[in-house]
Amino acid sequence: MKKFIIFFFLFLSISSVFAKTTMAMDYRDLSSYPAGSENRALNFGGFLTVYFNSIGDYENIPESYQYIALNFQNIQKNTPLYKALQKGVYMGFFKNLPIDLKTTELATPEQFTRAVESNLGQKIEQVGTGKVLTLKAVLDTLSQLYQEPSIDSQNNVETTIETIDIGTFYPITTVSNFAILNDVYEKLKINFYDSAKLRDEALIQGAAKGMSEASGDKHTAYFPPVESKNFQDELDGEFEGIGAYIDMPKPGELHIISPMSGTPAEKSGLKWGDIITKIDDMIITESTSLQDAVNKIKGAPGTTVKLHVKRGTEELDFVIIRAKITINYVEFKKLDTGDQYIKITTFGAGVKDAFVQALGAIKKDPSNGKIIIDLRNNPGGSLDEVASMLNYFVPKGQSVVHIKYKNTVSEMQSEGQDLIDLTRRKIVILINGGSASASEIMAGTIKDYLGDNVRIVGEKSYGKWSVQSLDTYTDNSSFKYTIAKWFTGKTQTGIDGTGIKPDLEVKFDEKLWKDGRDNQMEYAKNLNW
Repeated sequence: MKKFIIFFFLFLSISSVFAKTTMAMDYRDLSSYPAGSENRALNFGGFLTVYFNSIGDYENIPESYQYIALNFQNIQKNTPLYKALQKGVYMGFFKNLPIDLKTTELATPEQFTRAVESNLGQKIEQVGTGKVLTLKAVLDTLSQLYQEPSIDSQNNVETTIETIDIGTFYPITTVSNFAILNDVYEKLKINFYDSAKLRDEALIQGAAKGMSEASGDKHTAYFPPVESKNFQDELDGEFEGIGAYIDMPKPGELHIISPMSGTPAEKSGLKWGDIITKIDDMIITESTSLQDAVNKIKGAPGTTVKLHVKRGTEELDFVIIRAKITINYVEFKKLDTGDQYIKITTFGAGVKDAFVQALGAIKKDPSNGKIIIDLRNNPGGSLDEVASMLNYFVPKGQSVVHIKYKNTVSEMQSEGQDLIDLTRRKIVILINGGSASASEIMAGTIKDYLGDNVRIVGEKSYGKWSVQSLDTYTDNSSFKYTIAKWFTGKTQTGIDGTGIKPDLEVKFDEKLWKDGRDNQMEYAKNLNW
């Protein structure tokens, strides 16, 4: 059971009336308690540790929570409580304030019930007896709240739509809408003429897809199991298709963000900025979703797809043979000028390791030429990966990226790295309209901190500043949804819809490209300052 309507904790307004006790568990080491200790009292610090660690596990929050710097004055770093509070702040459940937390006072059942009601939208009976909150009461209650969906014995499939009493937590209009959803489901199951043909999982997936599309956010999408696998394959760096990232900035306009290097899309001549108007026999209209277009373009290796494209005033047709696409995240080489060249194609899982290998090779090179980081046509990827790579550019303890969630603001701080001193090197960063999201974080934050040692060259970047989270369900479907906006680490610059403007604008010359020359790359190699 996933909950995405999040409220701040009420703990900070609750004062405990109970005295300290040596019998209260502080939960400093979750594995150190002997059998029977689950019925001992939890103090406030222990309760926070159990509560946030448990919910963090159930919600499967990403590892980026650990970059949050806490402001609490009496919580030691690298302790279970510190890490649990980081999770609480990450999820928007707890205010990150510069105060002392009364961690040694006994926690109360009232605090627990109010927390569950506020954070998870669930009203529960007060747990336990008396005024003592135990480890067992917390874990048992959370386990029941996050129980697996029930099985419909007649159809032998999971049924996840429930009739629930939520009037306590949401406005009456929302309650009415949930009642409508339940009523439509029940009438389809009971009164619909062809109800025997209906499958619960198809109805539920259709409702989930409809709700995600109704959000109006092009980066929020529900993926049924097959689509979910395709999306996960992309994240893992291997999939089947033509090798191009696409976007739909407004209904009816399907844009190529960037063709991937060496893929059928690039070899066919597709360019970022091309507008796809037709895929085989499917015309792109305002009712066409981005995911529908993606599904139509993808296909088995060896099969073909025909794209009708608008490029400026031209109308072009491309017949492209699909292939198995394996993404090479990092390309590294030393140039004939003595400069070092690092091309990052996307920020997928493991890109940081390949990047560090390139930095290691640069460190061993006695020459001291420029470093050219090519982020052209890089559509972004993992926030965690780009943040870990920026550790090599940003001083330890300084902000790598600011993240603004619905109810809170946090930052990912640099851990600092001493593999190579990049603060003294001249760095050229190549960008274009296909550079988006994590690419823009990297370019903007490096410029933030290294200032005059950096030149951004090329064309204005795409301008995507949102952060998405991905949750996977028991039927292998998944939900990708926007949870935050990001800003560069030092100046907190946002780029939504505007992108990053290069220091030196160099338009891509297509005629030279056809002759085997890259004019933007040539400019970067010849640049001195």
